[in-house]
Amino acid sequence: MSEPADQLVYGVPAAKVVDALRATGMAESDVIALVGRGVARSEAVAKAAVVTPPFVFQTQVAQTAPECALTFVRSFVHPDFIDGVTVVQGGQTPEEIGFNLRFHSIEADLDQISHDLHTASNCTAELRRELFGIVQELQTKINEIDGRLDTKVKDKAEKETKEKEKETKDTKEKAEKETKESKDKEGKDTKEVKDKDHKEKDKESQKEGEKDGHGKEQADLHNPVAAEDEGPEPAAEGEERTFIKLEDRPEVGRAALADPDDEGA
Repeated sequence: MSEPADQLVYGVPAAKVVDALRATGMAESDVIALVGRGVARSEAVAKAAVVTPPFVFQTQVAQTAPECALTFVRSFVHPDFIDGVTVVQGGQTPEEIGFNLRFHSIEADLDQISHDLHTASNCTAELRRELFGIVQELQTKINEIDGRLDTKVKDKAEKETKEKEKETKDTKEKAEKETKESKDKEGKDTKEVKDKDHKEKDKESQKEGEKDGHGKEQADLHNPVAAEDEGPEPAAEGEERTFIKLEDRPEVGRAALADPDDEGA
């Protein structure tokens, strides 16, 4: 088995683990299986430990923009004129700068204001484009989160539905099982009661028969003569005799049927 030098088993090089296992006398096949499982599990743990990076906007918005700074500073200063005293002139003199220079100073200030307004407008437009990009990214991310939530809610609802169906099925099966056990038990109890009643009746009949037979035998033992005098039991209805017995014959018939030899004797 070649030692994978780059593989780690829970932070320990696999080669060291292999050497340690071999030193214990473990079979090579067991070493391979054990190290393989260790490498697979350590990789799974490492993957699980990877933290999902937070959401980062693709549209970058700078916290500050030096190019958007406004630089206008007013340069024109107008001194008050005094009627009848201040000399009004167009050109510049040591005592007066003149109206031409004053108006040019006003123009320079207006140009500076225009530049700053242009800069502010461009920065506002750029900020608007960046804001639009961020809003689009937020919309996409919110829709993604909403889709995940819908999936989780749907999965949860399906899981609850399955659990309810399973619970209903288990309850129904339990009720059917209890009903069947109750019927079986009731039938068994009824059968046992009937068998018991039959056995008790048989015992009572046996006792009565033994009692009647024992009483008759006792009566015959105590009064044997009475038993002999009782004579033959009367024939049951429909069983009458057709011929009479010899001892029941009348005297005339007996003499007529007597043996002649017996008379001579």
